[in-house]
Amino acid sequence: MIYKLNIYRYDRRCKKGERFVNSYEYDRPDDEAMKREVNALRGCGYWDSHYRIEFAPKYKTVKNLMSGKDVVIAADTPYYLDPSRETYWCS
Repeated sequence: MIYKLNIYRYDRRCKKGERFVNSYEYDRPDDEAMKREVNALRGCGYWDSHYRIEFAPKYKTVKNLMSGKDVVIAADTPYYLDPSRETYWCS
C-alpha cells in the first residue's frame, strides 16, 4: 500500500498556525510499518515538538455505481469525480 506522508512545521505567523514543509510517498505493507517509519524520521531530524507528521493511504478502493466493479482512486478525490457517487454520473 502506498502512503502519503505530510510534514508540517508549527508557525504562529501563518493563519492555521502551521505551514506545510514537504510531502513524501512510501510503499509500506501496513499502518504499523508506516508508524515505525514516522518514528525513524523523528530520530533523524524531525525530532522536536515544532513539527507535525501525518500519514494516510494515497489510494482507496470504491465500488463503481453503474457496473458494481471495484475502482481504485486517489484518496483526496473530490466527491463529484468519485464513480461511486451519483453526482459523477449525473453531470
